[in-house]
Amino acid sequence: TNAASSSTDPVVAYEAAVPSKFSSRLHFPLPAIVDHDVAKYALLLGATDPNLGGIVISGRRGTAKTIMARGVHALFPPIDVVEGSYFNADPESPDEWDDELVLRKANGHCGTPVVKTIAPPFVQVPLGVTEDRLLGAVDAEASIKKGATVFQPGLLAAAHRGILYVDEINLLDDLIVNLLLNVLSTGVNLVEREGLSIQHPCKPFLIATFNPEEGEMREHLLDQFAISLSADYHTFSLQERVDAMQVAMDFQ
Repeated sequence: TNAASSSTDPVVAYEAAVPSKFSSRLHFPLPAIVDHDVAKYALLLGATDPNLGGIVISGRRGTAKTIMARGVHALFPPIDVVEGSYFNADPESPDEWDDELVLRKANGHCGTPVVKTIAPPFVQVPLGVTEDRLLGAVDAEASIKKGATVFQPGLLAAAHRGILYVDEINLLDDLIVNLLLNVLSTGVNLVEREGLSIQHPCKPFLIATFNPEEGEMREHLLDQFAISLSADYHTFSLQERVDAMQVAMDFQ
């Protein structure tokens, strides 16, 4: 059940989850989720050290996998980005800027970049995602209007410096999963399409989940995640379920 622990003070949990000026959404707080201590600890480790690698969590429906992912995202601090950047460029890391930002700076248009503060992105990869939607592609309509090739960023650009969440990763096409993991392993997304060659950094915190009842995760893909664990190891008693549901209802 996607519920909260009766041992957690609801007031404290709610205060931790109250949306700030950077986010208007209220998410169930990570500390209030019943049990799953190992999974929560792993998520906090990954959030603290982006170089750790991706985390994949298996579990049946109703084991709070998605709620845990959104719960850890709510703990992320706001980030500063260069205004107008399609991949949330870090103003303190010009060495990671894409070719367009570098050119703007060289031409004097970006000597002192305009910085804005935003909530870190939470990007979910849908099951039917295409290669172009994931990596990015040529925007045909914009290219015709401009008379030059225009890049349309993909989900990987939007997820940079935030969380990239893949639910039911075991049901994704193998090609898509391999492309995704290859980009994350290098930290750079290189897109070459119809005369276009562009690259940008891609360093999100990858969280993937799957339901083993709908198919097992392929071993060679599991090996590419830093941490793999299960949310099914604990069977809740009737009283635990009742207590958890009560706190969840109070939260709503």
